[in-house]
Amino acid sequence: MTELKIVYGSYFSDFLTSLGRPNPRLYLRLNTLRWDEIHEADLSIFNRDEDFEEAIYVNVIGPTKLEEYSSRIIVDKKTAESAIIGSNVYQPGIKKIEGNGPIYSIFSENGVHVANGKLRAESEILVENVESIYRSVKISELDVIKKGLAISQGKSSMYVARMLDPRPAETIVDMNAYPGGKLTHIYQLEPRAKIIGFDHTNKKVQKLREVLVALRMKVPVVVGDSRYLYEDFNIREVDKVLIDPPCSAIGVRPKIYDRKTIGEIKNFQIYQKQFLNSAFKILKKKGVVIYSTCTVTLKENEEVVSDPRFEIERIVRFHPNLHETTGFFIAKLVKR
Repeated sequence: MTELKIVYGSYFSDFLTSLGRPNPRLYLRLNTLRWDEIHEADLSIFNRDEDFEEAIYVNVIGPTKLEEYSSRIIVDKKTAESAIIGSNVYQPGIKKIEGNGPIYSIFSENGVHVANGKLRAESEILVENVESIYRSVKISELDVIKKGLAISQGKSSMYVARMLDPRPAETIVDMNAYPGGKLTHIYQLEPRAKIIGFDHTNKKVQKLREVLVALRMKVPVVVGDSRYLYEDFNIREVDKVLIDPPCSAIGVRPKIYDRKTIGEIKNFQIYQKQFLNSAFKILKKKGVVIYSTCTVTLKENEEVVSDPRFEIERIVRFHPNLHETTGFFIAKLVKR
């Protein structure tokens, strides 16, 4: 709490309240390398973004007051935060089923009523969400997603590739490439750049490769610990590096609740600094780092990038209580 109060001061209560709401716009990023197909797609439910030609969105509707039913389904935190904006509920997220329907009220483990649904035991969707506090389109069911003509990506996240500003023939390393929104955006903006993505598990890399196939983008992605790219892969003299490291994700919304200790925040910071140290080793002089997180703490952001080996060229913050987006941090650094 103290860490966040330093950032938000008298706006702290507004900040906490804003985390309980979803972003008012649900964004997709169009795959502009396939404009011809996009022009033939039905995008009538979407609006064009004011800033980025590749960004489209639908408005999120709500909040809606829900009728409470006697039958209940208790779900975990992650599932509740998806169900509150209309997502269906699948088996792994269910903690308990009480009653026999036909309509079930869906509750988080801490007692927040987020949605109502119907049990569909005969299908892979265990609970079909029929009414939620907030509602928008179901991303996975959209044809433009299935055909690889678009990818789900929040607007604040789209600023990352724009700030990186890829150029032809540049060598660019994405240290934390999964789930691929930023990596594919970089490629989309400049397919002639030499881009390579890393992530540390086979599962993530395989899923990312499937995303690239769907989008018809040719970017090599490799299993590796990006903290040791210089030592393990002999990578050096890179033009630009993107670091989007694991973080406390305090800026992500909607939140049903969140619990983070100062110890956890400090551990994230230690981990994040290791990626920046790796970037220093592989970058050429005057090479660029874009560092981004979906959190708002000083320890994971300003205190990480305040490194004497780099010049801070620009910092951008997005605050959910001011900008109605995910809480987000982006810094552009230049190697001295």
